[in-house]
Amino acid sequence: MDTLPSTSPSQGVPNTPGSGFVPVAGSMAKEVAPITTTTAEIPTVTEAGKETELSPEVVKAGVKMSADSVVLPKIVQQMGVHVVGPQAPVSAEAAAISLPLSDEQIAKGLHQSILTSWRWLSEWCKRQLLQAHLTIKSMHGKTVRTHE
Repeated sequence: MDTLPSTSPSQGVPNTPGSGFVPVAGSMAKEVAPITTTTAEIPTVTEAGKETELSPEVVKAGVKMSADSVVLPKIVQQMGVHVVGPQAPVSAEAAAISLPLSDEQIAKGLHQSILTSWRWLSEWCKRQLLQAHLTIKSMHGKTVRTHE
């Protein structure tokens, strides 16, 4: 049973050119929006940097230029809050990872049976190294840590 209403030009829907109605075979017809071929202008984007000066109208409205760096009050610094962002110094050294097994023991443990606890401890150590973006490789008989 078809309980959907039937839409056709005979039911009062105009079928004139440009009306957006296209007759379709079947019980339901869909109106089609006319396609426009005009292209809208894309506004140009300009980057506002440090060298931008405020116009007199903007200054008159009460807008002020703010400094790029933030100075933390001494009370906040005593609470342990540190400056974060481009002005903060970046340390290039990797964090030291202390594991219960040495790199050689981890490499040997990864080749053990999955039924031994040594294998699973080695897998856990491997996972900790992967979280620090490090891997263990055996090169020329030596086991070394490398970055991924």
